[in-house]
Amino acid sequence: MNILKFYLTPILTLIIAAAILMSGHWLWFGFFLTLFLMVVGDAVLGNDFSHPSERFPLLLEAPLFIALPALGMLLITLAWSAAPADFLGIGAFFTGLSGIDLLARRELNTPLDFIGAVLGVGLLVAGYGTNSAHELTHRTNKFFDYTVGRWLLSMSGNADFAIEHVFGHHVFVGTSKDPATAGRGENVYNFFLRSSVGGHVSAWRIQLGHLKKKGSGFLSVHNQMLTGYAMTGAWLVIFAVAAGAKGVALFVLQAIWAKFVLEAANYIEHYGLSRKPGEAVKPHHSWNSNRRMSLLILYSLVRHSAHHERARVPFWKLDTYPDAPEMPQGYLTTILIAMLPSLWFRVMKPRLGEWDQKYS
Repeated sequence: MNILKFYLTPILTLIIAAAILMSGHWLWFGFFLTLFLMVVGDAVLGNDFSHPSERFPLLLEAPLFIALPALGMLLITLAWSAAPADFLGIGAFFTGLSGIDLLARRELNTPLDFIGAVLGVGLLVAGYGTNSAHELTHRTNKFFDYTVGRWLLSMSGNADFAIEHVFGHHVFVGTSKDPATAGRGENVYNFFLRSSVGGHVSAWRIQLGHLKKKGSGFLSVHNQMLTGYAMTGAWLVIFAVAAGAKGVALFVLQAIWAKFVLEAANYIEHYGLSRKPGEAVKPHHSWNSNRRMSLLILYSLVRHSAHHERARVPFWKLDTYPDAPEMPQGYLTTILIAMLPSLWFRVMKPRLGEWDQKYS
C-alpha cells in the first residue's frame, strides 16, 4: 500500500483525460477534482511522516516514467477537444468502446469550458509532469531518465528548468544570485515574471558555459536550450495540425498556467529565506511540508528541506524533518494563499519572525 499510493496521480491523469472526452462542462472536472483532492485532502488527512518500503524500487520509480505517456495522452485529448475533425480517430475509437457519441458531445464545448480544460490540464502538467521532471532531471548521469524529464518539461515550455534548476538554483538558493528565491515583500506575480526571465537568462549562461567546455558550437545537439525549444515546438505542431490556431492557443495557455504553478511552487518553497555567503544549504533554507495528499500527488517534493540538503536522493528516501520551517498548509492551498498577496504577507510574517529568531 505504501507503494501503490504513488499511482494516484497517473490514475487521476487518465480520469481527467476521460472527462475531456466527455466534453461540455466536463472540461471543468479535472480542475475541480484536483483542487478538491489537494485542498480538502491536505486539510483532512493531516501529515504523513512515513517512508515507503524500498524493497521494490522499480515500482516506486514507474509513476515518474508513466507521466510521459499519460500526460501525452492528456494533451492529445485536449487537442482533439478543439479539432474540427476527429483527430487521430480518437472520438470514433472511444465511442466504440463506450457507446457514447463523443463527437456529438464535443459540439457542447464552449469558450468557458475550454478555460476549465486549460486550468485542469495545466495543473496536471505542472503537478505531475514538471514534478516528475524535477526528479528525473537531477539524474544528469542517466541519459534516458534525463531525456524523459526534458520531454515532460517541454509540455510547459520549460527548456531552461533542467539546466538552471540543477546547476543554478541548487547552487545559489537563498542568495541574491538565485532568481528562484523570493524576497520578503515580493508578491507571487512579480516573482513569476522575475523568476521566469531570470531563470531563462541564467539557463542560457550556464548552457553556453557547458558548450564551451565541451568544445561544441551554438548550433549543436548538445545545446539543450535549442533542443528544448524544439521539443516544445513538436507539441505546438501537434496542436496546430489538430485544431489550427485554436489548438495552438490552448497549448500555449495551459503551458503558461503550468509555468505559473511551477514558479508559484518555487515562491512558496523559499519565500523570505536567506543564506549567508559560503554557508552550506541546510534544511531551514526551505519551507517544508509533510501533508499527506500533497505527498501522494507530488512525490515527496513537499519534503523540500531534505531535497535541497541531498538533491540526488530519490524522492522516497527524503527525510521528513518535522522540525524544519513549515508551510502554512499543503502545496496547492499554500499557492492559493500566495495568490492573495495581502493574506500571504499576513500569514507569513509571524513564520518569518520565528525563522529569524532561530536561524539569523
